[in-house]
Amino acid sequence: MDPDPQAGVQVGMRVVRGVDWKWGQQDGGEGGVGTVVELGRHGSPSTPDRTVVVQWDQGTRTNYRAGYQGAHDLLLYDNAQIGVRHPNIICDCCKKHGLRGMRWKCRVCLDYDLCTQCYMHNKHELAHAFDRYETAHSRPVTLSPRQGLPRIPLRGIFQGAKVVRGPDWEWGSQDGGEGKPGRVVDIRGWDVETGRSVASVTWADGTTNVYRVGHKGKVDLKCVGEAAGGFYYKDHLPRLGKPAELQRRVSADSQPFQHGDKVKCLLDTDVLREMQEGHGGWNPRMAEHHSFWVGDVVRVIGDLDTVKRLQAGHGEWTDDMAPALGRVGKVVKVFGDGNLRVAVAGQRWTFSPSCLVAYRPEEDANLDVAERARENKSAAQLRRPVGGGAAPGHH
Repeated sequence: MDPDPQAGVQVGMRVVRGVDWKWGQQDGGEGGVGTVVELGRHGSPSTPDRTVVVQWDQGTRTNYRAGYQGAHDLLLYDNAQIGVRHPNIICDCCKKHGLRGMRWKCRVCLDYDLCTQCYMHNKHELAHAFDRYETAHSRPVTLSPRQGLPRIPLRGIFQGAKVVRGPDWEWGSQDGGEGKPGRVVDIRGWDVETGRSVASVTWADGTTNVYRVGHKGKVDLKCVGEAAGGFYYKDHLPRLGKPAELQRRVSADSQPFQHGDKVKCLLDTDVLREMQEGHGGWNPRMAEHHSFWVGDVVRVIGDLDTVKRLQAGHGEWTDDMAPALGRVGKVVKVFGDGNLRVAVAGQRWTFSPSCLVAYRPEEDANLDVAERARENKSAAQLRRPVGGGAAPGHH
């Protein structure tokens, strides 16, 4: 499995025409922005592997080469929409924490970073060379200074654009009816999940709502009056379909740890508390040594009263959780507060790590077989036809 899925092509990425473009004005002209809405796959006659389908902001939707036969029709303009984030990096110009999208680091100045918007808006010295980081784990790509390079104006669904409902519209008559225009008030992230992935639109009747422009690869809007969205240096954007190289696991010039590495803290509690000052702060629960991680197989302890007591303030207890007692499950998520999401007995529950013990397969080799048999039985029951499901609400 790719250790950094964000390094590859994903639906939701925002793109512009690239080095091998030969498709005329399908993008509305150079500088037009589009969204990757579908990935090619082996065996597909219309969209083979290493191609993508792009929905251009101005309405055209067609497929392009992203490494197919060695050609790259597109450049990646922004990947904040797929959740790319550099958690501990601050843009030294606009001061945004947890920089979203690609990171641009000055090679001349000590510890100086820019976000994509500030880099493309010519912030900082144009004579300074920068490194580009596509994701938090990709290896830096060294770029020439921006000074003297051509800069292309961006056009599409940006603040001020005039829009109508688009291809993925599923919001009834919020727009006042098909073809009725609205105005983009701003572009922002959806919750904490993604960045620059939704547009706030005010319609003719004065109502304002939020619509997807890249969030989960969906595009709810079509641009009928483009707005300027800044600029880009086409020589400095990565080719779509040429994945960023990942950093080596340990090297002198990169972070020694990667997402998913298991680590053990060897520091005394008092020393750790002192070191946390200004670096995330201290929480007394940090002193608890529970080293479960996503994918670990665990057993929920079997004593009801003990579990109820330990769950207080840590995911709580409901009687529906009773079938999980004493059962073996798998950790599917680790929360920031140390609690764990565990898939067990056909459900997912949040447990305090104190309620779990590492499962040793030799304890009972038959448990896995029994668990699988139960899962197969549940799956068979799920496959029976049922009535129509509820329609999804707005986002």
